[in-house]
Amino acid sequence: MKLAEPHGAPRSFLLLVLGVVAAFAGPHPVVGQEGHPVRLSVGEAVERAQAEDESVRLARAQQDLADAQIVQARADALPDLSATVGYNRTLASIFDGISLGPPPEGEDGAALPFGQANAWTAALSVSQPIYSGGRVGAALGVARRVEAAARLGIEEAELTVAYETRAAYFQALLATELVAITRESHAVAEAHLAEVRLRRAQGTVSDFEELQASVERDNLEPAVIEAAQARRLAELNLKRLVHLDADTPIELTTPLAVELSDVDRATLRAAALERPSLRALDEVVGAREGARSIAAAARLPSVSAFANFGYQSFPSSFTPIDATWRRDWTLGFQVSIPLFDGLRTRGAIDQAEVEVRQAELQRSRARSGASLDVESALAQLDGALARSRARRSTVEQARRALELAELRFSSGMATQLDVSNSRLLLEQARVNEVQALHDYINALARLEQVTGGAIPLLADLLTGGN
Repeated sequence: MKLAEPHGAPRSFLLLVLGVVAAFAGPHPVVGQEGHPVRLSVGEAVERAQAEDESVRLARAQQDLADAQIVQARADALPDLSATVGYNRTLASIFDGISLGPPPEGEDGAALPFGQANAWTAALSVSQPIYSGGRVGAALGVARRVEAAARLGIEEAELTVAYETRAAYFQALLATELVAITRESHAVAEAHLAEVRLRRAQGTVSDFEELQASVERDNLEPAVIEAAQARRLAELNLKRLVHLDADTPIELTTPLAVELSDVDRATLRAAALERPSLRALDEVVGAREGARSIAAAARLPSVSAFANFGYQSFPSSFTPIDATWRRDWTLGFQVSIPLFDGLRTRGAIDQAEVEVRQAELQRSRARSGASLDVESALAQLDGALARSRARRSTVEQARRALELAELRFSSGMATQLDVSNSRLLLEQARVNEVQALHDYINALARLEQVTGGAIPLLADLLTGGN
């Protein structure tokens, strides 16, 4: 977005764009003492935004979910231990009216299980998977990869929030600079009008030149109003991102000033391929491959061991306290061999194969997009760097031209139109300079985002705190 380019878009375009952005601003809790502005550096603004941003919080919730899945996957490899206590009341039995003879020597007939009205059981059961065709290990590996992808998702979300907050912060700084420029231009025009009126009273200039100076001063007033409104909207957008109430005054402590320098392009291109979102896709591919292994393991046999330590009692009354308890202990193992499942396993394997290919294609497309992103950001940086270097000298030349025009006007060698044109050129040059500087800083912020933040580009360049 270019501001006030000659024969280009007017400043009202900036006002329109910022208005659309700020329209989404909503109420947030007020932070800071009433009547005192909240001082924010760009680094503090990023920290505030990341702490409360919904996308970051959602990414953290995804990691918590992945941690729970790891616990569940690990549980499949551990023994399953359970205890049960039960009571059974027999209302009618096939043994009713049948004599089974005297009980064995030393046994109480009421303790035998045949047809007793009351029956109590207590058991401790243990089962342990021994071999499951690799399903347990593969499931644990999948869960760990999902957790790693979720953790990288948090990093990517934080990078996105950081870039959006920095962009809003620098836009607010740009709007503040434009307010200063338009107000200064208005003040200079006001002073020039006073001088013209004085010379008009002395009879050295005409009524027409006084009228020109007055019209020029009046024409600058809408620009001052528009710039102030644009700054308000830009600050509203920033407050929305850092979760401040719209009525909370803020003071931006990081100036829109950097030392111009180039970047290590080869290092940035390499870092772009290691950004968190791409590494997360690597984990997704690995998880899909693990799911394929789980599906294939359904064709293999599974082996498990079990043990049951039980006791039974058949008291003559409901309470088993004084009754005789009989042991019922068993040990064993079980082998399950899949023979035919209606091609369910074949379908699951085919589905897993397709999902692996889809994940690989998504990763390949994302890598191509990452390369394009870094090249686009580098091109944006090149343009902003060239404009910033060129326009710094242009401002000095325009300022000198205005001084000469005013001097010539004072000596009667120039007209009011010459002074007006020189003042307009100076204002345009200053706007172009601050716009180019804003674009340069924004390009650095964009480069940090697309390269995963591995290479800090702004912290060492911003003066007055990051």
